[in-house]
Order: sequence, then C-alpha cells, then structure tokens
Amino acid sequence: MIKPIPKKMLPNSANYYEYNADAGEGSTFKSVVTLANVKIDEQKQFNYSSNGREIVGNAMLYYDCVNSIGLVDKPINESKILFEDRTYYVVSTDILRDNSNNPHHYEILLKWKVLIISKVLLVGWIR
Repeated sequence: MIKPIPKKMLPNSANYYEYNADAGEGSTFKSVVTLANVKIDEQKQFNYSSNGREIVGNAMLYYDCVNSIGLVDKPINESKILFEDRTYYVVSTDILRDNSNNPHHYEILLKWKVLIISKVLLVGWIR
C-alpha cells in the first residue's frame, strides 16, 4: 500500500464550485465546498506539437484521498476553483491509484478562463 501524501505537503485550501449544467442561460454551479489540505502548484502546463506550443493549464491541484478534505468524488470538468483571488476551471483530472487499484490522489489540471468583454461607445452627433 502506498502511504498518503503527508499533510505538511498539502498546505493550501481553496473553494470548489461543482459545475452543474448549462441551462441555456449560462453555466450554473452547486454550492461552494471548501477544499483543505491540498497542494496547488501555479505554473503553466504546455502541450507541444508541430504547430508550436499551447497552454493547456495554469496550475495543478493535488488532492490526497486520505488527508485532503472536501471532495466526495472525482471533480467534474468545468467546475470552478477559487484560490487566492484567482478563478480557475477544471480541465481534466488524473486519478492515481494504489497497488489495490483504489484512488490514492487526484491530479487536477486547472486553467484560467479569460472573459473578453467589449464595450461599445455610442457617440451621437450634436447639432
């Protein structure tokens, strides 16, 4: 059996908003759940191809299935994670398993979503 990730290696906490659905009026989320005893590494994750490189994530969240608190199941893609005044969205989750095939920890790839809001200034002619 693989030992759990020690709590001293899981110094962060964050808020998790599980993605509910897009009801045609935008995405909705369930109530906030606080994640405790997690590790969030904020560094860009790249995918390299013949077309160059693409940022696939801005952070990785590590959630130990023994010592971390908050999740009852694997996180759902498009769910929100709030960490230190930054909003991330779950891109993908890798489940790493122990020798008995039980989940040991989750490695959750997070990415910022950039919202572009355009403002149109209408100027009327003054006569």
